Amino acid sequence: MSCVVCGDTRAPSEVADVSSNVRAFRDETFAVWRCAGCRSIHARDEVDLAHYYACYPMHGDGGGAAMRAFFGVQRRRLRAAGLADGANVLDYGCGAGAFVRYLETARVQATGYDAYAQAFADRGALARSYDAVVVQDVIEHVADPNALLVELDALVRPGGLVLIGTPDADAIDLSRVRRFTHALHAPYHRHILPRDELVRRGEGVGWSLVRVYRSHYANTAQPFLNARFVHHYLRSRDNTLDAALDPPRLGLRLLIDPRTYVFGLFGALAPPREDICAVFRKPTATAP
Repeated sequence: MSCVVCGDTRAPSEVADVSSNVRAFRDETFAVWRCAGCRSIHARDEVDLAHYYACYPMHGDGGGAAMRAFFGVQRRRLRAAGLADGANVLDYGCGAGAFVRYLETARVQATGYDAYAQAFADRGALARSYDAVVVQDVIEHVADPNALLVELDALVRPGGLVLIGTPDADAIDLSRVRRFTHALHAPYHRHILPRDELVRRGEGVGWSLVRVYRSHYANTAQPFLNARFVHHYLRSRDNTLDAALDPPRLGLRLLIDPRTYVFGLFGALAPPREDICAVFRKPTATAP
């Protein structure tokens, strides 16, 4: 096996079988392996992704009050990096477009693109350039992460921003795959990069690193709207991604568990470290 990220051809340092965290496919398992060189995690086998995306829960509306609170975190990360009101932003891999609609209400010119979402599959969106490109939970889905970075570089204007949110392969323990079922997200996640490798690849394209956040954007200070509580809530249900989008249901198991209240009120202070968000800036001019 050859690593598509770094090219290493040695035997994997780890292998594991992972169950899907999507309800329609929860009885299926998929093999993954870790590169001995860069420590990226890869899906071993090719699958019919169109088949799996046809039942993808994240292609639902996803525009409720909780998601708007989470989107606010993403918006603040862009503003902290210098994105101005009225900027032109592409949400690359936008799903049903919930973040696009949120940005439109926040004085941002937003465009969405997603090859697996019919409403946003028009590649005309990729023929323009943008002040910022948001790539949340995408790079781990594509067949060639390095090629994606080159494509993103062509989409962002000089001086513009690229925000990449993704799991951190170094935070995933393949000897405890049940603990990391959502970060592994089989079979949709094809190649998961470690934090340092993602930064190295971004800088290799020519970008400068603005900041790395060590938590998913779904982590707010509002009670019960943080990543730690979300993980706890999913485990109290069937631990599928679908459960996050089902109507809320507080069963007895959840109500009598003291962790429900500790995580709900204070979970934002200790978010899971499985996800990162790297914000890069493209140089304003190409060096001679």
